[in-house]
Amino acid sequence: MKNPRTVYEILQLLQQYHEQRFATYRRLATETTDTMAQILLEHLVGLEDHSLEVIRIELEQLDPGHATFLTSGPVISEEFTHAKDCRCESTPSFSEALACVLTSDHMLDELLRRLEGCSAAGSILGLAKRLRDLEETKDRQIANFTRMD
Repeated sequence: MKNPRTVYEILQLLQQYHEQRFATYRRLATETTDTMAQILLEHLVGLEDHSLEVIRIELEQLDPGHATFLTSGPVISEEFTHAKDCRCESTPSFSEALACVLTSDHMLDELLRRLEGCSAAGSILGLAKRLRDLEETKDRQIANFTRMD
């Protein structure tokens, strides 16, 4: 992975990230034989679709030729991540699908940290906060969805 140089490039990487998760969860939802896992995975497909829509809206508001250049900051690692290399079984049970979802994903955190520390501009800091808040909301929705009462 090349290291992003602009805010626009970070948003493109986030878009690729969510597209990969969307595709993985959709594929697993069609392959699983566990009804609860299928329901969870279909819910995750919806959450990833929402994230993609948010990223698309942000990308539409930026001109790639005039995007804010990033200040120096943390370098994005090139290690394989959960989103890029999901090792969930092709027919996961509910607990396997849930474990797959809850696996720490360093790429997302790295991209958001890079965006958070790249500029003093209020608009960029606001963008980083909105994207971080979106991920925290998704985490709460997953927790609420999977809670067994």
